[in-house]
Amino acid sequence: MRRTPRAVAALGAALALLVSGCAAGPSEQDLLDAVATGPTDELGLLTGKPYDGTHIRLLSCCKTTAQFAALQEKTEREFTAKTGITVEWANIPYESYLQKIVAETAVGGGTYDLVVWPDAYGASAKIGLQPLDEVMRRADRSIDEFSPPFQQAARAGDPDTVYGIPFRGFSYNLFYRKSEYERLGMTPAATWDEFTAQLRRLDGADGRAAFAGQYGRGGGQNLFTWMSMLWSNGADVLGPDGEPAFTTPEGIAATEQYLALLRDGYSPQASTNWTETDSTQSFEQNRTNSVFTWAWQMDDFSDPAKVQPEVADDIGVAPLPGWEGKPTVTYGYTWLMGILNTSEHQGAAWEYLKWVTNADTERDIALDKSDPETATSVVVHTANMLDAEVNAANHELPKLQESALRTARTVPMTIDWPQIQDVLEVAINEMAHGADIRTELTEAADQIRTLTRR
Repeated sequence: MRRTPRAVAALGAALALLVSGCAAGPSEQDLLDAVATGPTDELGLLTGKPYDGTHIRLLSCCKTTAQFAALQEKTEREFTAKTGITVEWANIPYESYLQKIVAETAVGGGTYDLVVWPDAYGASAKIGLQPLDEVMRRADRSIDEFSPPFQQAARAGDPDTVYGIPFRGFSYNLFYRKSEYERLGMTPAATWDEFTAQLRRLDGADGRAAFAGQYGRGGGQNLFTWMSMLWSNGADVLGPDGEPAFTTPEGIAATEQYLALLRDGYSPQASTNWTETDSTQSFEQNRTNSVFTWAWQMDDFSDPAKVQPEVADDIGVAPLPGWEGKPTVTYGYTWLMGILNTSEHQGAAWEYLKWVTNADTERDIALDKSDPETATSVVVHTANMLDAEVNAANHELPKLQESALRTARTVPMTIDWPQIQDVLEVAINEMAHGADIRTELTEAADQIRTLTRR
């Protein structure tokens, strides 16, 4: 589930139609009027099967992702048996998927009942989504079940309204070769200066590069580390007024630190054009000693069938470093699920949304390691991240993620983000190829001001 340049370009074109007024916008109806009431079971599902025989459709991509595959299998086995509701998960190629979200939410296709979206796209999708606050309150559910960046994404830029419930999400972390750290007597760095000093010692250790960076263009993937450094240093992508805020001294220092990992030779020169896939594969193939990536990657890194055997049993994970004397801020990335307001089956859709985002549903899947195709460490409920049994089954990663997410952030909740992202990822790649940092940041800020002033 990685963003690609073509996907971002396609979404940008669709959003241009939306903001220019060419999109009609879907019709609205009160979700509360569509939702049945009555006794519920331990999962909050209505007893008596009031929606028996209803078929609902979920707009999604990436059907074979382990977590998604597990949810689909459990849906057929448990949810349908309890409710009589059948659920069809779409499996749209990712490059078409983001544009499809805009079509269904902004124009109102009426084909789907529910939709899932990555955090950044809620600002554009919310026009076609039902507010969930009242039905959540009536079902004794709260967005407070989740970490701050997940709550931020669920509100999609509107502090007073919840449009989606998190069901997939993770923190951005440091993964490293445990044996090398132990051999060198090191523990994961708390600051970027310490991290650089450690990379000096790790470079070439056991024939591996110190670090696998990702500076290539690929759906904004080269921004993940940069934004974490930016936020931790007290800078930002956009200020409260929507103006670019990354050309401050703190923003320049963060950018210089990020580029130094490549320019000082700690990341292979090839990483100038690496995406997330390239950098993680370098780590998996025993060619680098450390990498920054998402918590879910532990599922792959620890699987001998997917990585070099010597890698699988030698994985350490830690929070990203921060700046001396400042709180560490990482990126908390999440996928949300919500109800389309053009759906003719909103009551049944709410039943499914309650179930699929229930903490007990999530916990059962996180503990089930019986099938490698559906085994996943992904949990988004804070209670599950702190659950001892969930942690024991998942490399103790959930509790580390919970800690990191307390101060984490998500991307700016603005409809312009896809175009802003494109400007920034080009600038990062240009700087990776040697362009002057201050000049590139200034030019990127000017481009962003131009595209956001309509």
